Amino acid sequence: MRFKYKGKNREGVWQKGIVETISRHSAEKLLSSYGLTEVELKEIKPNSLQEILYKMLNGVSPKEFVIFSRQLAILIDSNVPLLSALNSIVEQTENSFFALKLKSIMFDVDAGMSLSEALSKHRDIFSDFYISMIRAGEVSGTLQKTLNKLADNIEKNYELTSALKGAMYYPAFVLSAMVAVGALMMVTVIPKLLEILTETNQTLPLQTRLLIWTSNFMVHYWWAALLVVVALIILVTYYLKTPSGRRQFDQIVIKLPIVGRILRNIYVARFAENLETLLESGLPIRLSLDITADVIGNSVFRDIVKQAAEEIKKGGNLSEVLGRYEEIPPVMVQMVEVGEHTGRISFSLGKISEFYTKEVDRMVQNFSTLIEPVLMVFLAIGVGILVSAILLPIYQVAMSIK
Repeated sequence: MRFKYKGKNREGVWQKGIVETISRHSAEKLLSSYGLTEVELKEIKPNSLQEILYKMLNGVSPKEFVIFSRQLAILIDSNVPLLSALNSIVEQTENSFFALKLKSIMFDVDAGMSLSEALSKHRDIFSDFYISMIRAGEVSGTLQKTLNKLADNIEKNYELTSALKGAMYYPAFVLSAMVAVGALMMVTVIPKLLEILTETNQTLPLQTRLLIWTSNFMVHYWWAALLVVVALIILVTYYLKTPSGRRQFDQIVIKLPIVGRILRNIYVARFAENLETLLESGLPIRLSLDITADVIGNSVFRDIVKQAAEEIKKGGNLSEVLGRYEEIPPVMVQMVEVGEHTGRISFSLGKISEFYTKEVDRMVQNFSTLIEPVLMVFLAIGVGILVSAILLPIYQVAMSIK
């Protein structure tokens, strides 16, 4: 439950914000612990505009998860009680949204819940993977070691995701700037130049006529173009939220040239890394596969891993299932098979993760090197068409005057 609150702090200054707890009483207790008095609470209904804005504006970054996990591991390893450790972290957490979440977790732990049970009440920020790892660490008595593994895992997953994003920033910026400058020219500069050409009554080239039509449309019907763009964004966003739409999109992206291959390697590395981490924590392989399936980030690979979990439940082998799908590289299948035969599947998965992480880094570097000349050629073609559409009729007019 989420509540919009308003209350006075110790200095008598009114503060307001949003708090998430399991009940109104818990919200009042939580805000009271922050020194707020005369608290007014108003529940935020699910799917309301406030709820949507709250989810958009609040969150926890991978870096904050890493810091939280490592700090908690160090404090527990130093024999600091769990409640005291959580309180210390809350006091130095700059993200107020995350601090409120941790404060709520503290109250649940103080009420007798285990840490994993308290975390499970906040699945909007703590994944099933994270909660299952904490539960395994509690059962085995290796919570400190588990927290360090989680921090390492989050860092590796973040690096994999950031690698491709970093490579895409430059082309995205260049293309966005090109579209923005082109639209501005169509509305301001081009109409004045083309007005001179139309007054000559010359037969204009095809590219010039198309440029005139585009410019006129942008000047007089820019609102229609904007509406079409907004409508397309809404329709595509809605379609991608459906299971069939998401799967179709995921199938398309992994088949794209260059980028698709990078993404496949990212998903393979993420699958191996997460499965290795869960198995080393002592979780059964079928449960580990079910959890891993939901954190890969691609519905095609998720279905493959889910199918593998079902086959293992019936007594099958992981390598046999993976070998049926073309999305899984043969090298990975062979290494998993070796791991199964030797009883060292976690070791094999670790080597797979290491290999494909390095492969992703290499491919991203090559992609970054290749994309620059490709963009230059693309820009040169665009500028060439624009220049020819303007200069060619001007040249024809000049020749006719002679």
